[in-house]
Amino acid sequence: MISLNLKKKFQELDVNDKKDVISNELMFIGELLKKLELYHDVQQDFKIKNYNLNSNLSEEDYLTFIYDDIFEVQKQLLTIISNIQIK
Repeated sequence: MISLNLKKKFQELDVNDKKDVISNELMFIGELLKKLELYHDVQQDFKIKNYNLNSNLSEEDYLTFIYDDIFEVQKQLLTIISNIQIK
C-alpha cells in the first residue's frame, strides 16, 4: 500500500509529471521482471517503453501506450510463474 505522503506528492504533480512517474514506475517494474527472468532462466524478450520519448502523445494514445506496458508486465509475470511451476 502506498504511503499517504507519497500519494500526496503524486497528487500535487501536474498531469505530464504524473505520466512520467507512472512510466518510470513501469520501467522499474520491467527491470525487476528482467532480474526475475534471469534468475529463473527465462528468455528476456520484452521491453517496457519510455513515455519520456513519446511525450507528445494525446491522452488516448498515452492510455493505450501505458496499457500496452501493463499487458506486457502481466504476460511476463505469467511466463515467470509458468516457468517456476514447471520446475
